[in-house]
Amino acid sequence: MTFYLSMFVIMETLHHIIKTVMKSSFVLSLKKHSIQRFTFLFLSCFFYGLIRISAQNQSLKTYTKDNGLPSLHINNVAQDNTGYIWLASNKGLVQFNGKEFTSFTTKSGLISNHINTVFSKGNTLFIGTNKGVSIKNHHGFTNFESNNINCFLTVKNHTFLGTNKGIVRVREDYLSPLRTNFQIDLNQINDMLFDGNFYWIATNKSLWKLDKLINPEVLKRIDVNNYTSILINGKTIVATTYNDGLKFIVNEEVNTQTITTQNVTNIKKINNQFWIISEDNGIEVLDANFNFVRNINKYNTLTTNKITSAFQDNENNTWISTKDSGIYFIKSDQPVQKKPTISFKNIEVVFTSLDSIDINNYHKTLKLPADKNHLSFYYKTININNLNKLEYRYTLNNQTSPWSTKSAIDLAYLSPGNYRFAAQSRIGKTESTPIEFNFFIDTPIYKKSWFIWSGIGLASLILTLIIWFYIRRIQAKNKAKVAKLELENHLISLEQKALQLQMNPHFIFNVLNGIKALGNSGKLAELNTTISKFATLLRGVLHNSRQEEISLTEEIATLKNYIELEQQINSNTFEYSITTNLGIDAEEILIPPMLIQPFVENSIKHGISSVENGKITVNFSVKKNLLHCEIIDNGIGVYRSKEFKKISPHKSVALKVTQERIQNLSKKSAFSISELYDEGRVTGTKVVFEIPLNTDF
Repeated sequence: MTFYLSMFVIMETLHHIIKTVMKSSFVLSLKKHSIQRFTFLFLSCFFYGLIRISAQNQSLKTYTKDNGLPSLHINNVAQDNTGYIWLASNKGLVQFNGKEFTSFTTKSGLISNHINTVFSKGNTLFIGTNKGVSIKNHHGFTNFESNNINCFLTVKNHTFLGTNKGIVRVREDYLSPLRTNFQIDLNQINDMLFDGNFYWIATNKSLWKLDKLINPEVLKRIDVNNYTSILINGKTIVATTYNDGLKFIVNEEVNTQTITTQNVTNIKKINNQFWIISEDNGIEVLDANFNFVRNINKYNTLTTNKITSAFQDNENNTWISTKDSGIYFIKSDQPVQKKPTISFKNIEVVFTSLDSIDINNYHKTLKLPADKNHLSFYYKTININNLNKLEYRYTLNNQTSPWSTKSAIDLAYLSPGNYRFAAQSRIGKTESTPIEFNFFIDTPIYKKSWFIWSGIGLASLILTLIIWFYIRRIQAKNKAKVAKLELENHLISLEQKALQLQMNPHFIFNVLNGIKALGNSGKLAELNTTISKFATLLRGVLHNSRQEEISLTEEIATLKNYIELEQQINSNTFEYSITTNLGIDAEEILIPPMLIQPFVENSIKHGISSVENGKITVNFSVKKNLLHCEIIDNGIGVYRSKEFKKISPHKSVALKVTQERIQNLSKKSAFSISELYDEGRVTGTKVVFEIPLNTDF
């Protein structure tokens, strides 16, 4: 369409020129052959120009909404290190990869959809909008509110914004307005430039020169005018004004060159030519000496005069953005054969992006835990002129993949260790510089040496403890067995001692003397009775000595024989009584033999021996599965009897042995000896003991 429109305009112009020339007196004065020569020359020039225009239009391409642009109003064009083309539109940010457009809006995280300008620093984009600035990197947008942003300047890793009210510095997490001069701080900043020594600031009122933007020492106003753009040409600062031509500043001296174009907003150097951009008069092209070359407008090339910017990409292609017709692309006749540039688009660890680091500028080794061993790498090269010729390969440590069109790779179930991942692209035989990313996957804790040795040590400790406890248990069992055996042996010893002490030699001697006395006195009936009781007692003792347990009935019978013999041979008379309150038959209750006799003997010998009308009472009862026994006498008391024992030649060990027998029968056994009192006077002794109730059923 553009080509035919240009043809129509040229033909009409040519027809008008020929008619005018033919009517001129100069042509009428020429001879016929001269007219023919002139016509041939003119037509030759015409067709040569036609061929040039045709070639130009064949390399010109227009992108509009039909191609995927969200808007026809494009304010600015930029390109990042990867090669993506970025467009600032009034309906969001647009990315172009040579085939398709991708839009980013406020829904994507932008601060505003009305974008004035876009600036690339590496693979970080600074997006100037009517509400502030958005900063985009691989993991999203960071927004800062401000006045309308018109331009950007980056110097020594510092980024400055030119706004409708002064200059603003971009900090890590906020914007810091700069205080330079109120005529700068309160005016619209259209452009900023740093020539290596000084900063040049173009405002809508003046052109300024500063040595520093922060606390400047040199601050000069070079000229008063509506300056719109600044450019460096050698040692000359070239600036555009809105309606007052070009300004050339050398050593702070300003010279003016008039141009035909009005309402100038920008100047760009493209193919060693200077393109003067007007917001409604198209583009005026000047050569290296600032001489007029041609106009680019709706009358010869484009379909509109409302131009916003011009940009030359890294392949020498030219992009022209407009307010109402989208963007024009002019493919270079002499594209630059540069090495392709590759960059990481994203790196995922177990399907989660690495948002916290700059993946294209990370020179350290990323340390990952053992379970984060699934990584995905996405890398890309953009080359507008050779989209279909791009190939990629990657290297993981020393293994390199073959070239392919695939620009992503998943690395799953990686083993622990250090890794170096590199990606590279190529166009034909021209290869890019590889990009690298180093990472380290930690060894699982259960495979680490310290864990293994700790496990071995712990297992050894546990095994040692088990063996130690086992040995302790065996030792405890053996000790318990030994203790049991010792206790049994002690009990046997006590039983033997008890049996040995059951029949006191002094008692036997007294009984025999008594029998002798009865025989001498001729008391045959008493003699027979005494001998019968003594025989019964001896037979009972001998029988019981062979038994571990006897019935309570047998114990009581033996005890009665013993007490009655003591009554006969004792010079002091005394009484006795044996009572039972058992609840069961005494024949069914089993007790160790001769358990009560030593206590009764002690009461007779030491308790009632010094009192008249002595009395001994033996009571048996059952309480809570215990056999309860009480031996009560009305003697002098246990403590006083002990005093007599100290001076007596007779030493009684039967009582002590019997006490130990009772205590060793069971843990439930109990034994006590106490004195009885009546109105503060000792009235006797009470022996009480309890043993577990044992029956023969």
